[in-house]
Amino acid sequence: MTFIYNFPLNLNIPKISFKSTSATFSPSQTPNEYSYGDGFSTNPLYEGVGSEEQILAEAKSNPKIKELLNKYNIPLKLNMKELEQLKRGHLRETRVVAAQIYSALPKDMKSEVNLPNLQEAAMFHDYGKVLIPSSILNKAGSLTEDEHKIMDLHSELSYELLKKQHLSEDSLDMIRNHHNAGDNLGTQILSTADKYSALRETRCYKEPLSREEALAIIKEDVDNGTIAPEIYEALAKSV
Repeated sequence: MTFIYNFPLNLNIPKISFKSTSATFSPSQTPNEYSYGDGFSTNPLYEGVGSEEQILAEAKSNPKIKELLNKYNIPLKLNMKELEQLKRGHLRETRVVAAQIYSALPKDMKSEVNLPNLQEAAMFHDYGKVLIPSSILNKAGSLTEDEHKIMDLHSELSYELLKKQHLSEDSLDMIRNHHNAGDNLGTQILSTADKYSALRETRCYKEPLSREEALAIIKEDVDNGTIAPEIYEALAKSV
């Protein structure tokens, strides 16, 4: 089972136009238009930070990135293959689930979330994985404690790679904190969409979980106060 969105979505959300591109997301698109021209997996937003030369230049010039890599003895080597796979798979899938959650929220909660910023953050939230060694990203077995620490750097690395680019401060905040959402509703939505997508995907170290299994795990985040119950309810209604 592969968790891929190759069909148009009937979401009660407005068309989304990103400020740096004319591309829009529209529920009226045909499946082929959605798959290949949806404006997300091949969005011009990626062009300013997407090439190997651009990413490498930013990583070399950013003192915080150098500090993090040196602290954990990580070589400065870009994993471009992984990044391209993320853009066409997990990042797009997370973006769709985030939109689904938003569409099913109560009206008063929707007003607290900037939808274009949420979508933007979903598209970029794992960008820092381009700096995580593939031996850790694609390890078939369990990660060691040190490997977990390195993997956990991807949120901060994403923020550092993108903070001088065209993203909004709201998007950057969600990207940086998507594994530590706190009270920010948009970040909670992104965190939930990211987790649900990951649980439903085939990974080198696991088989995909069913919808019910993934929801049961995410329900624990409500029970421990990590996410608002309305976000879980919106997810359960919309996936």
